[in-house]
Amino acid sequence: MNSKLKTQNHKSSIDNRQLGISIAELAIEYADQRVPYQHRGTSRNGCDCTGLIVAICRELGYLKKFVLRQYREDWNLHAGAGNQVIEELRKFGVEIPKREAGIGDIPVMLFGKCPAHCGIIVARGPVIVHSLKSEHYCNKSVLKKSMWSARWVTTFRLIEEKLN
Repeated sequence: MNSKLKTQNHKSSIDNRQLGISIAELAIEYADQRVPYQHRGTSRNGCDCTGLIVAICRELGYLKKFVLRQYREDWNLHAGAGNQVIEELRKFGVEIPKREAGIGDIPVMLFGKCPAHCGIIVARGPVIVHSLKSEHYCNKSVLKKSMWSARWVTTFRLIEEKLN
């Protein structure tokens, strides 16, 4: 491997880890402030699971023009619901093995008939912050001690270059 490429990959890795830490810090604020659940919400006034990620990215100066696609609140309960969450996350990050998941990464979980729920890893465990209608607000959960552990299907790492 040429040394210039190695240096660029190393720098990118450092930048993405710092981005992950910044994302996690804001996610903890959302949970501590008990930001309410709001279908398709994308701010501290209210958000759903994907809206949480959009809101935090916007606070960090990214996704300013991004518009969350339209979806019904129960879209994930219907046959053929698809992989909307995964499709959206592919625009802004890369899929990584679960074993490599770290602070600021986004686990995607099955909910209903498809991968339709996500959160942000904020601590080892892993502990996630997520927003779910039945819980009424953003909160922290230990992933491995919750129902989400068996439903965790993939993980994404946001990439700064894809967020601009």
